[in-house]
Amino acid sequence: MASAKVMMVEDDEFTRATVKSALESKGVNIVFDTPSVKEAIEFAKTNRPDVAVLDYNLGKGPNGIDLANQLRRFQPGIAIVLLTAFLDPAQLDKRIAELPVGSKYLIKHSVTKIDVLVDEIAAALKTAPK
Repeated sequence: MASAKVMMVEDDEFTRATVKSALESKGVNIVFDTPSVKEAIEFAKTNRPDVAVLDYNLGKGPNGIDLANQLRRFQPGIAIVLLTAFLDPAQLDKRIAELPVGSKYLIKHSVTKIDVLVDEIAAALKTAPK
């Protein structure tokens, strides 16, 4: 998995920097991180990352599920891990069902060790459409 190219989209700068650093310490290859849906799409179209780690709530505009579906339209095999602070999936307006096939859904509070996220990234790579 160390060779897999991972893109992170998280609008909270502290969270993004912290998660990025923790993942890199575990050998995860973070090739791009941004708070912006637009920047993420532009990067992905040009650079074709293997995995997208997306926050659900990205502020005003499209959310992580919207972004996941946009990414899959032009890159059907991208692995997706959606992170959220919502403890109850029903709080996502039932939108969790709209996640692309093979995507992983992870509640941020359940990530007590970075290895949990590393494992989800590896699982997403295995279940992403080929």
